[in-house]
Amino acid sequence: MDIIQLTEANCKNCHKCIRNCLVKSIRFSNEQAKIIEDDCILCGHCFIACPQNAKYIKSDVEEIRGWLSRGEDVYISLAPSFVSAFPDADFAKMSAALKKLGFKGVEETAIGAGHVSDEFGKLMEAHEMDNIITTCCPTIVLLVEKHFPELVKYLAPVVSPAMAHAKLMKEKYGGGIKVVFAGPCISKKYEAQQNKGIDAVLMFEELHDLFRDRSIQLDRPDESPSEIAGTVNRLYPIPGGIIDTIPQKRRENYKCVAIDGLDRCIEILQSLEKNAISGYFFEMNSCAGSCVEGPGLRDFEAPFLLAKENVVAQANKETRTPAPATECAVLDFSETYRNKQTIRQIPDEATIRSILMQIGKTTPDTMYNCGACGYPTCREKAIAVYQGKAELRMCIPYMREKAESMSNVILDNTPNAIFLLDADFNIVEFNAAAVKIFNMTDLNYTGLPAQMLLGNEAFEAIGEDGQVCDMRTTLMDGAQTVEQTVIRISDTGNYLAIAKDVTSEERQNKKLAKMREETMETAQRVIDKQMRVAQEIASLLGETTGETKAALTKLKKSMSEGESNESLHRNEL
Repeated sequence: MDIIQLTEANCKNCHKCIRNCLVKSIRFSNEQAKIIEDDCILCGHCFIACPQNAKYIKSDVEEIRGWLSRGEDVYISLAPSFVSAFPDADFAKMSAALKKLGFKGVEETAIGAGHVSDEFGKLMEAHEMDNIITTCCPTIVLLVEKHFPELVKYLAPVVSPAMAHAKLMKEKYGGGIKVVFAGPCISKKYEAQQNKGIDAVLMFEELHDLFRDRSIQLDRPDESPSEIAGTVNRLYPIPGGIIDTIPQKRRENYKCVAIDGLDRCIEILQSLEKNAISGYFFEMNSCAGSCVEGPGLRDFEAPFLLAKENVVAQANKETRTPAPATECAVLDFSETYRNKQTIRQIPDEATIRSILMQIGKTTPDTMYNCGACGYPTCREKAIAVYQGKAELRMCIPYMREKAESMSNVILDNTPNAIFLLDADFNIVEFNAAAVKIFNMTDLNYTGLPAQMLLGNEAFEAIGEDGQVCDMRTTLMDGAQTVEQTVIRISDTGNYLAIAKDVTSEERQNKKLAKMREETMETAQRVIDKQMRVAQEIASLLGETTGETKAALTKLKKSMSEGESNESLHRNEL
């Protein structure tokens, strides 16, 4: 199916889509919401509810542009709910504008609605069904097929107006044409995927963008529009509009009730399951306000009453042009619906209790049933966890209690003093370590200035960023030194002050510094003494060396004179 798609980067772990999904067809895993296509009924509630625009609808615009640019025969079926998106235009003006875009033929989906109403009339006259549920809304059909399969027997075996009209256009204008449905309905894209006549779907928002991109104004009517003769069928998009298109006489065998809004439709279906109800013709539309409040109208702000009045005005309008060939054609509009339910295993009670215990749900008073996770009760959430549709961490009260418990453990066991201060540095809260470090037993310090305990220095040093880190301060009594960090809590304007008692460390540092100083003094004294000894040794060595030198010189001279006399004696001989 892959019609509602997700921009993962935008999904912010808020669970809002799950809370708004009445059939819980969204799986939450790895911090991301994912559509469970087997269960999805394409109501569009998650798309509308998403605050981060993380969901978007698969678009057929580029494919349609391609057909038009290649000059293919493309016809458009325009839903009568267009008055919600284009309140200043009638069908003739819409027809002219659409033809400027390149559409060869423009007709009203109300043509198909007329044929469908005729089929409903035949069913009521035949009176062979205990109850009849209209099949004009694809979301209601999917709801019954996937979530109330026992009630498939009550679905009117008739195609939707859009499918009927597409079938008529291909019958009259050729099987090779392309048929585009333009409307506010996401689930029409599902019908298009079934390959039964609709080739593509244009949401009204997309159509608005196409007009804007081509600078097409809705100011001039088509000179030869293919307007429907039975304009009463334009009532289809408002609550009760389907019933109003069927003559009273044909409705005599059934009590006709119009229900709009998915929650109300589910309530009626649940009643049909549990109770022996018969003799009803249920006009069901998943959107509150029916089609004029469809999910494809999210960006349009036309109020319901104004849209309804515009629909009624168009239905009361007489047309003077010849009826389109499709309005008078006779075809087979029957359809078969079937059970499409995906069976999911339900865990036994022991397994459910085991899952609940993992998130602290052990007694009735811990079953908050707050719905923050998206499920109405803790029990249903536990079943979803078992089925792989939810995660334990989705329980916000549990995660909050866990975070608070962890914070309390840290605060109670940290050796550092922690103070929560208001914007004026007055004490709001403090932990047990603060009481111990600062001996805070003689009076109540809540509301008093933190400077009484921590001094002024750190608070005076706070900069524009609202913090000062690791500043050592000797407190007023001079006997205690603390290392302080002060941080502004931006969301509240309060401050968090953390004080580490470093008195022992400071004393040890001073002791080490004194030892270093004494060691240096001792070393200097040893060096000085060694220098004196060296000088004395050098002096003694200097005297001895002089005497030795004189003796050796004398000996040398004496020896030199002896050699000269001996040489003289030899010469005389």
